[in-house]
Amino acid sequence: MIKPVLLIRADGNQDDAQALTELGIDSVIDPYIRIDRAPDDSEAQRLLAEISKPGTKWLIATSVNAIRCFAELVGQQALRESIEASSELKFAAVGERTAQALREIGADEVLTPELSDSAALATMLAKLGQSDSSQGVPTAIIPSGLLAMKTLPNKLETAGWNLIQGVVYTTITVDTEPATAAAARANEFSAVIFRSPSAARAFLSFVPNPQMPLIAAGFTTAKVIQDAGLAVASIPSNPTPKSVAAAVSEILKGDR
Repeated sequence: MIKPVLLIRADGNQDDAQALTELGIDSVIDPYIRIDRAPDDSEAQRLLAEISKPGTKWLIATSVNAIRCFAELVGQQALRESIEASSELKFAAVGERTAQALREIGADEVLTPELSDSAALATMLAKLGQSDSSQGVPTAIIPSGLLAMKTLPNKLETAGWNLIQGVVYTTITVDTEPATAAAARANEFSAVIFRSPSAARAFLSFVPNPQMPLIAAGFTTAKVIQDAGLAVASIPSNPTPKSVAAAVSEILKGDR
């Protein structure tokens, strides 16, 4: 019998669990990290003010948590009203789940890249900015985490965009050892899925010498694992739940 797969992100594990279930793979959800909202609303309020300014601008969502915490800090109604009043505001998201978070606060059309990662999103937006140069220098409004990767802002800055960034949350390793940590150290899971560098660091702080396959949904996350001297079993070409689940299934076929 195949052991379950361990899912450790702060939230959103249900999508991976469902995709694994559809392939006949059991999973266990146990967050090793948590999302804490920014301690004050100053940066969120600055982002909100930028939405109301004239000119071509994009509200860019790199995670569901970024939009959720942004809305909580400034007030969901205030954010909705600002979005409704800004006729020139456009929207982009790293993937469909994140795009839905934008729709829930009033976005209509949300652009997403074919490959659901920040590098693909950056490339898509940079090309759009170049093709629509008649509209002037575009502005990117990016609510983000304290430890957010720099791929997206660096690419847009190189492409000539005006960047407005603000920290609305931080990712922190949970305070007490997760219930599954001892089982993970005992190799009682068939694989672990990592969806962020923070999750990888947190897991390795509790399980420094994992023996099961480690699945990284992205090259930046994979690098954290490799820098710890460990092998990455798979880096799925597209980090959607179905693609990640398929990668896990391929790895586990040898154990069936």
